[in-house]
Amino acid sequence: MTGWLEQAFPWLILALAALIWFIPAIRARLAGVKSMAPAELEKAVRDGGRKIVVLDVRTDDEFRRGHIKGAKHLPLHRLSDGIPLLGTMKRDDVVCVCASGKRSAVAAVWLRKAGFDSVYNLSGGMLRWGRRDVQKG
Repeated sequence: MTGWLEQAFPWLILALAALIWFIPAIRARLAGVKSMAPAELEKAVRDGGRKIVVLDVRTDDEFRRGHIKGAKHLPLHRLSDGIPLLGTMKRDDVVCVCASGKRSAVAAVWLRKAGFDSVYNLSGGMLRWGRRDVQKG
């Protein structure tokens, strides 16, 4: 029996790591958060047909190094205190952004629970956004 466990252990660890990695995305989907691809966000902002608010939940340092032009910045660790300040955006399309899409998925779930109607998570985050229209400072 121990031989089986020794062989299976690395696979069990890998499965557990994969589960932990995908939990924010699963929770976001269950909470009614939609995903938005970078190209879709870029097109929606360019077309201007609807009010879109990009909410960057990365750290101050990450935000300063480069962010989507026009993004609002509210780090995830301050989001619960800042939600009342975002109340005017409850009816807008809010696209949450972080480095990879994990923290922004958590933020998107919080916003949905706070009554925001239309919340998206930028799939792949800034890593997938790449060099499209990035602003520094």
